[in-house]
Amino acid sequence: MLTIKANLRIRQKKSATRRLRKQNKCPAIIYRKDNEQSLSIILNQNDISHPDSVAQLYKNNLILLFIENKEPIIVKVQEIQYHPFKLKPIHIDFIRI
Repeated sequence: MLTIKANLRIRQKKSATRRLRKQNKCPAIIYRKDNEQSLSIILNQNDISHPDSVAQLYKNNLILLFIENKEPIIVKVQEIQYHPFKLKPIHIDFIRI
């Protein structure tokens, strides 16, 4: 199982997202079951761009997310959006298991 560290994302505007990407970070969201509130997070680009991580993201394996001193969350990738020509992820949608 792939483990990734994440931080909570407070600012969710377009300008804040651009600043994150310039800092080598990737915005993401965790959708929850039963119409609960979704959770916006920030991932480090280096953690998800590693060849082993990319392979596991594509295989739709379960991923263990550690978010800022909270208990780990088990998620699965729902969708990954990539930059058109750089082929690096610019946004990831997770679904909570």
